[in-house]
Amino acid sequence: MGMRALRMSAQGALLAGLMLAAAPIWAVEVRWTDTATVAARDAGWGRMTRLTDGRWLAVTTRFHKDRPTTLALSVSDDHARSWQPWSELAEPGRKIDNGEVLALPDGRVLLAMRSLVDGASYRLHLYASDDGARSWRFLSVIDQNETPGGRNDRGVWEPVLTLLDDGTLSVLYADETLADGHPAYNQVVSQRLSRDGGRSWESRAVIAAQPGGGALRPGMPVMARRPQGGYVLVFEICGEDKHCPVSSKISPDGRSWPAGLGTPLADQRCGPQITTTTRGTMFVTSCQNEISVSEDGGGNWQRLPEPAWPIGFRHSWPAVYEIAPDEIGVINVTEGGRVQIRFGMHWNQCIHPVTPTSLPAGGRAIRVSPKLGNGPPCNTASPGIFPGKVKLQ
Repeated sequence: MGMRALRMSAQGALLAGLMLAAAPIWAVEVRWTDTATVAARDAGWGRMTRLTDGRWLAVTTRFHKDRPTTLALSVSDDHARSWQPWSELAEPGRKIDNGEVLALPDGRVLLAMRSLVDGASYRLHLYASDDGARSWRFLSVIDQNETPGGRNDRGVWEPVLTLLDDGTLSVLYADETLADGHPAYNQVVSQRLSRDGGRSWESRAVIAAQPGGGALRPGMPVMARRPQGGYVLVFEICGEDKHCPVSSKISPDGRSWPAGLGTPLADQRCGPQITTTTRGTMFVTSCQNEISVSEDGGGNWQRLPEPAWPIGFRHSWPAVYEIAPDEIGVINVTEGGRVQIRFGMHWNQCIHPVTPTSLPAGGRAIRVSPKLGNGPPCNTASPGIFPGKVKLQ
């Protein structure tokens, strides 16, 4: 064997050894880009859904000096960059908030919300639209408490809609109606299911509660599909920490959940929201205004170094959505009562940790520029260059 062949063989063996000695990992990176405004003032709590025709629909809470809060619907036909007023929903004499929109595969749009009269009536209402969110008709009461005894801490709050894989409609919500029970639960996370598109609801199931009852307040639940199947639930736990740390649970079907208060999710506080991209990356955010990412279906999370909104902890109620296969958007309440979206391009970078002293004389590690989207599996020794592949020269 010639010297050139020996040298190439030695470098190849060393590269293989490096691959085994330092396991490669996927690292998600996001480059934040432009910002869009959904509501310019007097607004709060923005949530979104993509309609079946490709447009985006957003719901925001609107505050008025002379009447209770209303919900405003806006649409965008340019990938959520510009927004036009579309419709409004009001319930005279009642405060409505926490709007949540869901576009069904048949084109119908659902709108859930909390609806209340302070100290007298607490309800979760569901409306439906069959004309692309132009007009709304009342569909059902999801849950209610009409006998709170003048108290403001016996309500039902923050409904979140999910269409499960078998077509069952799920709603998750924060529930204070067990606070006078034996045992008493200050607040729990409840779930109801509907098999007729939200016209009627099955009995409540409590899916997150302090074992044995007590003062802890699990709430503000949201779930998302795992790329490998099943669902991840994220929720806050108030009562001991005023910033309400976030926990998570995993379910195989979106309706059967482990008991208790789940697993703490680091770096997130208060009002979490989660999404899964078509490429299988999961993102979560919260009022901590950080972004965490998971590449294993919610088992492990890493905080991104740069947040979409570098404003620190604030009750701004952010939510994250996939805008395009390589783009996410984080909707948030910003200064002056605006509701805005910040966009970010994301990609997966495959990183092989390399110790410089382990390279042969004259060899150097080349960090290849990342490409958008998922490349080959991180441990694939396929020909060609993919993000993070180590190349000896």
